[in-house]
Amino acid sequence: MKNIKKASVVSVLSLALAIPLTASAAVTTDVAPATTDSTAVSQSANTSTDVTTPTPGNHDITPQHQQDKFGSTVKSLPGEGSATSSFKVTGGYGYVKINFKNNSSDPVKIIVTHNDTNKNYYEEVLSGKSSDSWKSYPGVKQGVRSGDYTVTFRGGKNGDGTKPVDVTFSGFTTDNTSEL
Repeated sequence: MKNIKKASVVSVLSLALAIPLTASAAVTTDVAPATTDSTAVSQSANTSTDVTTPTPGNHDITPQHQQDKFGSTVKSLPGEGSATSSFKVTGGYGYVKINFKNNSSDPVKIIVTHNDTNKNYYEEVLSGKSSDSWKSYPGVKQGVRSGDYTVTFRGGKNGDGTKPVDVTFSGFTTDNTSEL
């Protein structure tokens, strides 16, 4: 009797599984085969075959290529009116964006210098409690030189170094000008 009950349960379960599978097979047998006829295939999101160049209106996704992020709050030592910080530009990532915020009430002169060439890429005086940003592009179309950079901060009128420095800055390097 036990074996008959087991066999009945197994049969009922087997049928319960077989009926949906048979029904889905019957439904899918009437589907037309896939075609490669160009009129039957539509690529509505992006008709461009060049995946490296964004096409306006196609909702293209541009990959992010940021290499290095840097920044900090820089304060001069008590009794001093200048301070420095540094960052590095890796070869191939010569487009740079830096945001500066002068937290002091006094002006501060900010100079961004490439160490190997002593070339100043940015030199501005920020008034007290103000902000500024610098983008290397379009000013330097080919990108800045790779290597080490020093950011010099000098507090006081015209950056004379007579007032304390308190500046927050942050930036990044990239190989893509559209990220700036």
